[in-house]
Amino acid sequence: MRYDSPPIIAGILFALLAWPSAFAAVDEAAPASPPLPDDDPAIMTREPDTGQRYPLDVPRIGVVRSEDAPRIDGRLDEAVWGRAEVIGELRQIEPFEGGPASESTEVRILHDGESLYIGVRCHDSDPAAIRATQMQRDADLGPDDRVQVLLDPFFDRRNGYLFRMNALGSRADALVENNDRVREDWDGIWEGRATIDEGGWTAEMRIPFKTLAFNPDARGWGFNVERVIRRRNETVRWSGVRQDVAFSSVADAGVADGMVDIRRGDGVDIQPFVVGGVTRDRDADRTDTDLDAGLDLFWRLTPQLTFSLSYNTDFAETEVDDRQINLTRFPLFFPEKRDFFLQDAGIFEFGGIRRNPLAFFSRRIGLGSDGTPRDILLGAKLTGRVDDVNIGLLNVLMDDDPALGTKNLSVARVSRNVFEQSSVGAILTYGDPDARGDSWLGGMDFAYRSTHLDGGRVLEATGFLQYADDTVRGADAAWGFKLGYPNDRVNWQVGFTDIGEDYDAPLGFVPRRGIREWFGNWRYRWRPEQTTWWRRIDARGNAFVITDQSNVAESVDMSATLSMVTEGGDFLSVSASRERERLDGDFAILDGVVIPAGDFWWTRYEVDLGTTTSRPWDVGAEVRWGDFYDGSRVDYELSANWRTSPNLTLGADLELNDVDLPAGDFITRIVRGRVKVFFTPDLSWTSSAQYDSVSDTVGVNSRVRWIVRPGSEVFVVLNQAVDREESSFRVTETSLTTKVGLTFRF
Repeated sequence: MRYDSPPIIAGILFALLAWPSAFAAVDEAAPASPPLPDDDPAIMTREPDTGQRYPLDVPRIGVVRSEDAPRIDGRLDEAVWGRAEVIGELRQIEPFEGGPASESTEVRILHDGESLYIGVRCHDSDPAAIRATQMQRDADLGPDDRVQVLLDPFFDRRNGYLFRMNALGSRADALVENNDRVREDWDGIWEGRATIDEGGWTAEMRIPFKTLAFNPDARGWGFNVERVIRRRNETVRWSGVRQDVAFSSVADAGVADGMVDIRRGDGVDIQPFVVGGVTRDRDADRTDTDLDAGLDLFWRLTPQLTFSLSYNTDFAETEVDDRQINLTRFPLFFPEKRDFFLQDAGIFEFGGIRRNPLAFFSRRIGLGSDGTPRDILLGAKLTGRVDDVNIGLLNVLMDDDPALGTKNLSVARVSRNVFEQSSVGAILTYGDPDARGDSWLGGMDFAYRSTHLDGGRVLEATGFLQYADDTVRGADAAWGFKLGYPNDRVNWQVGFTDIGEDYDAPLGFVPRRGIREWFGNWRYRWRPEQTTWWRRIDARGNAFVITDQSNVAESVDMSATLSMVTEGGDFLSVSASRERERLDGDFAILDGVVIPAGDFWWTRYEVDLGTTTSRPWDVGAEVRWGDFYDGSRVDYELSANWRTSPNLTLGADLELNDVDLPAGDFITRIVRGRVKVFFTPDLSWTSSAQYDSVSDTVGVNSRVRWIVRPGSEVFVVLNQAVDREESSFRVTETSLTTKVGLTFRF
């Protein structure tokens, strides 16, 4: 088996190693903390003992160093907690910015050299009214009272970690990237417990330093805490008490001072796993069994730089995608859900691009030439930060494909932090999962962000340039920019993208090429002060225009929306849109239904309403109607969820498209049902069934997840494919898979 090291990746590695400032952390003379701007002494102060610079306008808390570690049981009754400093007052974000909290909150922090301990005491004058419905790892805690903690262990004021808990001890976590993107699919190894008593509720967390990448020279870490009192829809926060900035704005966090004498061990996590399964294909009258094993390795070469290796990568526990029916001319987008690619995925983000043209889209990796899944034999990553340089190197070796042979796919991403919250970088990709021959892409980007404009406002700007040379399509470029003002009262964005006719990102996502995109949106928000009914009212306008390379319009979407949210969290939204599609050729929207070439304009309307999730149940309904090409179309979306108890949640969705065209009428349907059973915060059983009328099949997925201890888990997954035959259903394939994974930390 041939395993080539692409020269493009070797060149990047050489460039990094030859860049002395990039690896200054290995030099004893390296600065004690990531560089921060010196040109504004009014907002920065240098600590005389360490040389580390802290913002003057943010709160600080001291972190107690103690060899006596508290027991994680959701009670702060050990003596060591009494020696910890109590955080300052939390103030309202919602409903009234800067207002006093209706209930007091006490937060304490300490560490023992091995782990960080955070204790949060949430006082409540009416404990019976505390909302606590979710008891699952990584559950959506939106319906519940909850606390969340933000950590910036690099103190780079742009990247960090989120840890959330509710009053039942349900835990969730996420990565924060560039003060903006919150990646919920990240799973860290940590533990937490919570209790409810006559005075409120308490959350207690232990976060091992082995779980975090951090700057060992930074005595102070970025830190913030936020609490939600769900029955009042009240949010209170410690630092960055502004509605213009989200809690994920690391740049507006406070400081936890005293992160000294931290021991991270050897920084090695070894995660072996065993997977066994049986599949029954009734049509072929065949039963297959499979037993396999693999290994994931995570090695922190430094506290900030991690090498990851995955052998015989398996994704048996990955959640299934929600089904979609495509009534457009372009491919649908499905988000990445596989852990190996999600780990440090933000480092590979490029250009602030959310859809088109994505330079790198990891879901392209793992599919054969016929679109079926293909095994990943070996995956390797080097990700992290060294001083103000962010590094991401990825190389994947695919199993043999009958048409394409062995594929070696590589990505290199490097960016350098500039100013306080901005960056400049480059990306290179090599290989094409769909074709033979050499394919590569190179690009450069710049991202600007500031949360300290006059009045504390936020301004963002991004720009990118990509050039791709593909064996099949040839060579071409794509470039674009965005300028945004994402604030609470006034929020707007404008942008432009140019995608060449022959441009193709071999490891990216390019649903549409040979176009120019012009887009802009604007929103104004009212927050009534003399009412007990409406929390906020938004007026929004959007414009999205796509032309060909000669600036002839191909697609237009212009809309106006008015939306309202009540004090309780119920919402109503109404909108109208004017749309255009120019078809140069016939468009087969569905089998047997063809829309002829032509220039089509139409008008559509929409009403969307829903109830708050703070109640045990919530429902939502959305109706869209109006013209559609040379006919008409009505869409319905209905959803309902019932949290019957902390141990059981039921849910269902219906999506229906009723299309009436001269070429033919049709109705498409998607129906989903969900059952979630929670035995403890560490043991859950979730099941879902999905039906769509285009494939006329049902997919059933049932998954048991048992967290034996943080990092060591057991999954049992049942998948079934069911065909609908007139009024009956027939199971065509059943697979049962068990995966056992352990973690050994050194």
